[in-house]
Amino acid sequence: MRLGAIGERRPGSPDVDAVRSLSRISSEYVVATSRIVLALAATICVASISHAQSGQPKRIAAILPDIAMLIHGPSGEDSYKLTSTGDDTVTLEEFGDRRMPLEIRQIPDKKCVFVATSQEKDGFDVVQLDFTKFDGTYQLWEACGGPASAPPENRCTYSLHFSSQKQAFCHYRFSKLDFDLNKIPFPDGACSSYALGARGKKFYTKYIDAYERIKEQCGGGQ
Repeated sequence: MRLGAIGERRPGSPDVDAVRSLSRISSEYVVATSRIVLALAATICVASISHAQSGQPKRIAAILPDIAMLIHGPSGEDSYKLTSTGDDTVTLEEFGDRRMPLEIRQIPDKKCVFVATSQEKDGFDVVQLDFTKFDGTYQLWEACGGPASAPPENRCTYSLHFSSQKQAFCHYRFSKLDFDLNKIPFPDGACSSYALGARGKKFYTKYIDAYERIKEQCGGGQ
């Protein structure tokens, strides 16, 4: 008695050739599909990197008006206009040409450190605001004088003090800008904690709101 495999197919038979053809087609399909998946993954990765790189300037641009307000704040409440000159730069000009325009920008490679420069007749004003020196809190101080019968708005002034280190706010007039803005050589006495003083209480709400938006971008208390 001869025993044989049931349904056996030998090489060269039509069924075996069909299986080989199908196997080859399947392998080519898997390779092609893998290439498509890899290409899509690479595209998504590049798109994500591009979005991340382009996202940072957009976030900085969103808070530049708030930065400008806090940099201008110590000078008073004079009206000004802002002109965007780049993704991370704005120019501040007071109405009436009372002061020279300020160019405000983020210091490269330093998160939440901003510098403003303006060319004056006798040199260059340089202002630096470093939010890494803030701890995220602030206090409104009140100072009153005169007759007690007078309404508070007539006899009291207010100042807004941000809890910050001495290097938080720096301002100095240099004879020329011959240094790297990443390492501004502010002399002793040019830097202090940040505060706004001697004005009515109503003015401070906008500064607090601006600071809260900046703090959100910079990651809360530093």
